[in-house]
Amino acid sequence: MLVELRLKNFAIIDDISINFGDNLNIITGETGTGKSLIVDAINIILGDKFTADQVKSGDKQASVEALFEVPGNSSIGEKLERFGIEEGEGELVIKRVFNPGGKNRIYINGSIVTLGTLSEMTDGLVNMFGQHEHQSLLKKSNYLSYIDAFSKLEHEVSGYKAAYAELVRVESELEALREKERVGAEKEDYLRFQAEEIKKVSPAPNEDSELEAERVRLENSERFSSSLTSATGLVYEGDSSAIGFLKQALSHLERVSDLDSSLGELRDRIAAVLIETEDVFYGLSEFAGKIEHNPQRLEDVLSRLEEIGRLKRKHGDSIEEIIKKQQQIESELEGLENSAEMMGEIERKRDLLKKEVSAAASSISVKRKAGAKRLEELFCEQAESVGLKNARFEVGFTEKNLSADGTDSLQFLFSANPGQIPRPVNRVASGGELSRIMLLLKSFVSTGDAGSIFIFDEVDAGIGGVVAESIGKKIKNLSDRSQVVCITHLPQVAKFANTHLLVAKEFDEGETDVSVDALGEEERVIEIGRMLAGKSVSEKTFEVARELIKGAS
Repeated sequence: MLVELRLKNFAIIDDISINFGDNLNIITGETGTGKSLIVDAINIILGDKFTADQVKSGDKQASVEALFEVPGNSSIGEKLERFGIEEGEGELVIKRVFNPGGKNRIYINGSIVTLGTLSEMTDGLVNMFGQHEHQSLLKKSNYLSYIDAFSKLEHEVSGYKAAYAELVRVESELEALREKERVGAEKEDYLRFQAEEIKKVSPAPNEDSELEAERVRLENSERFSSSLTSATGLVYEGDSSAIGFLKQALSHLERVSDLDSSLGELRDRIAAVLIETEDVFYGLSEFAGKIEHNPQRLEDVLSRLEEIGRLKRKHGDSIEEIIKKQQQIESELEGLENSAEMMGEIERKRDLLKKEVSAAASSISVKRKAGAKRLEELFCEQAESVGLKNARFEVGFTEKNLSADGTDSLQFLFSANPGQIPRPVNRVASGGELSRIMLLLKSFVSTGDAGSIFIFDEVDAGIGGVVAESIGKKIKNLSDRSQVVCITHLPQVAKFANTHLLVAKEFDEGETDVSVDALGEEERVIEIGRMLAGKSVSEKTFEVARELIKGAS
């Protein structure tokens, strides 16, 4: 709901605040007082250009500011969050400032934003009826929603959109798998080459360390044999060996150890050394048994070490890393093998979804066309009631590829006079005709209007009498479910106001002063009397005005 509009230094307006009420807000005033400036200001709030010729005094800052109340379930909250703008506890404040010689500024809830952000934020916020950029009939994107609402297809279309979104998701997943497969096909050959390369060598844990030790023994077999032979001889062989001397020493101590107990400890220590020395001898003998002079084995060990070295240079610094790399390659290859099976499953799911979505789109299209036919007939029956006698309204269908809203592309076609071929309404209808077409459509379609704001400009252009009464009733009916702002010259429309705003202009010492005031009961009688009789207002005119207001209520 539009709560307040404040204009400063705007066109011929110095500084005014306009407060709007619920339901039907009627704006009246003599020609030239500035009523259309209110619509211009709202269009600026919705994203129109703010230009220097709209500034009253060129050397002063001009501003247009609007306060809206927005329901909690509207898309405004989501947009505010997306753009990082602070939410205003159910309020939306938009302000546009024109700075002479400087940069213009746009504020939403106090945050500076771009014109693009403003346009996106206000899209759908206000339904503007008249020859304006924001007129709903000028946007083909709105046509399907009108037909769907009239045909009571919202629930079915909502289900279709969910199914279509799932189809898009599955197709994206499938495309990602295909891309992965395209890349994987090249990668698979390389992975298999790597896997085969590692498998061919199949290094065992710690094999390189063991081979390196064996290489050292083989390359130094003669040195090992010579040294070990000498060492074992000195340790064990003959009476002059280390073990021989230790045995002799132990024998001598045993003869006297019973004479002095302290010698028994020394005897035991020599016995322990003898045992340890014998153990060293067995160790030397075992090591010597491993030493062989085998040039062929040395060649094999060196070859094996070179194979493992090549794997290390390509796949890791250790055998453990090579084995880990082998496991990783095998896992990737398994994943690539599984992707083909997974792709088949997703393709089957995609085909089933596409069949379901296509069938749903076809069903919706049939119902849309039936609904459009009924809408054309209703329009024809009631066109005269809004001053469009002999007018034709048609809904043109063309087929398009499956999309989020189905396979239908719509065009609203209109001709105002007999013999004229209906053409796109956004090209051939005047501002007044656009307003009355939309008013008539809205009298057929009410779904989704709750919480909306409708602004009618030029709706009464070139009409009067019974038609004006009919238009007034339709606007009043629309205001029962939504806020409506209507600029009118017709008392038959103005009489239905819940809030009646009078725009007046006065001249004071060469200055123009514009005011916008909410009228009380008697003030409304005076204004509607003026609308009925112009300057020649009589008491009889006021009585007629009272009857009009009474009849409307």
